[in-house]
Amino acid sequence: MTADDELVQVAVAPNEIVAALWQGALEEEGIPVLVKVLGLGYAYWSPFVADRALFVRRQDAERAKEILASLSEE
Repeated sequence: MTADDELVQVAVAPNEIVAALWQGALEEEGIPVLVKVLGLGYAYWSPFVADRALFVRRQDAERAKEILASLSEE
């Protein structure tokens, strides 16, 4: 594994739906995404309300942040 293949966190989504939307937008642009559930919301309430961290390869991080920023502008 090279340094460019290392996974870095690019965003935290407030719930499952937002995470899925962001993941889809990144994958449409050819950026593979790993989504990880964060916090205790998953354990104590519903997985729906738990934050989600989105990780991409270091080499894709800047582009991913730009794509996600453009989504919030729309």
